[in-house]
Amino acid sequence: MSSTLENVLIVGATGYTGKQVAKALVETKGFNVKALVRPSSLSKPVTEELRSLGVTIISGDITDSPETLEEHLSGIDILISSVLVLLDQRPLLLAAKKANVKRVVPSDFGPHIKPGVTTMQDLKLGVRAFIKDHDIPHTFIEVGWWVNNMYPLPHSIDSVMIPGLGKEAYGTGKVPVSWTDYSSIGKLVALIVADPRTLNQVVHAYDGESTLEETWAAATKASGEDFSDYAKVSAEVVEEKRKTDMIHEAIFGYYSALYIHGENTVEKAVADGVLDSHKLYPDYKPMSLEESVQTFYKAPYVFTYEF
Repeated sequence: MSSTLENVLIVGATGYTGKQVAKALVETKGFNVKALVRPSSLSKPVTEELRSLGVTIISGDITDSPETLEEHLSGIDILISSVLVLLDQRPLLLAAKKANVKRVVPSDFGPHIKPGVTTMQDLKLGVRAFIKDHDIPHTFIEVGWWVNNMYPLPHSIDSVMIPGLGKEAYGTGKVPVSWTDYSSIGKLVALIVADPRTLNQVVHAYDGESTLEETWAAATKASGEDFSDYAKVSAEVVEEKRKTDMIHEAIFGYYSALYIHGENTVEKAVADGVLDSHKLYPDYKPMSLEESVQTFYKAPYVFTYEF
């Protein structure tokens, strides 16, 4: 590759988001893409997949010493973190500043939610504040809600992490939610990090906006299944579930913000000064709900996380 290409380091490239971002960046042929991968993951199939795409693998971890992190970041133009937000990104971000990284993208890639509503979002907003306080050049990328999380699971697939998850509808079902298809995330990130207009800005990157009623109706049509036997969970029960433990707070805190309080809409994001990806990239063809739901039910999947 040409030496004029920008060097990107992805931390968390073996995860759901990072893998999509790495793939999209390589496909643009506009970046030299590198990934910081833990020694214990160097031989995993996902790492081999990244290598086969042309990603340069660097052995290391977000918990490495500040000096080692700075070495990993030497010559890097753009740092993209997609690690679980519970991990401490601050040493990595400070190392990026010392290494003169031109732009950092912290682990966000979620909905637009104001402060004080959910624990998980407040952690992300805390990282944003840290970056601003330390004058680190940045771009914060929201992607709305991953639309696969809005589709009911087929009856043949069991819930994971929490009983009933993926087989419940929340609130009235009439609250609009900004969403992005999983396959679109990397493509949108590739556009955003190459764009000088997004430096030191927040971008709301998304495919569409739908209610749970709309996504479930599309799911019924695409899958041929009747999901009317799945539970309808009230706003009051959602709030009670949040109190169970950290995992419930993480998941149902989001559900409360999205499906009950309607936090995650394009209108609210723009009103808060966030850039609208549809306005930034009018030539980008967002995935339609119909295309997304058809793709999902051809090979339904469930994401799991370790807390």
